[in-house]
Amino acid sequence: MVLGLTGGIASGKTTIARMFAERGAVVLNADEAGHEIVRPGEPALAEIAAAFGPGYLREDGTLDRPALGAHVFSSRSALATLNRITHPRIAKRLLKNIEYIANTRPPSIVLVVEAALLIEAGWNTMVDRVLVVSAQPSTQVRRLMARSGLTRREAESRVRAQLPLRERLRHADFQVSGEAPLPDLSQVVDTILLRMRQLARAQAG
Repeated sequence: MVLGLTGGIASGKTTIARMFAERGAVVLNADEAGHEIVRPGEPALAEIAAAFGPGYLREDGTLDRPALGAHVFSSRSALATLNRITHPRIAKRLLKNIEYIANTRPPSIVLVVEAALLIEAGWNTMVDRVLVVSAQPSTQVRRLMARSGLTRREAESRVRAQLPLRERLRHADFQVSGEAPLPDLSQVVDTILLRMRQLARAQAG
């Protein structure tokens, strides 16, 4: 059984994903897949350089992610272009990893796909259930400023660029507040993992 873990940027997804991993679930991260597909030599990197210019590559040939991020989050058309280049490749990488785990792990294993853009990119079609993590926009902005060194304006633009919470919740099978105390989060994770394992055992026959 595959659980899609999603929510707005800086909503608390990584903390919850770590809790699932500590309890024996296998966790795949879409951001990590995104890093892999833009390594030097990968076709996506060449397409990004062609679309946005070689100025977004560092001297060593790697992608200047902060510079590109600042650009695309200030332009809807630029963000759409980047997504068009990267999203299909990330989906392909995630599906490959899901298939590998399905063929090499016990059938009762629970796999968690952590992806901020799970709904927007249509990746929810590759999961069995969806868990949405919520947080107040002010909390997301504060966390982004603290962890990434963004200005308030930059942080707010990144929060606004994402799907509204009410739209995510339309796809949710489970919901949790990323602002809840850790003991409460642990209890929710335990409950969801138990349910997912029950579903996995039932599916395995």
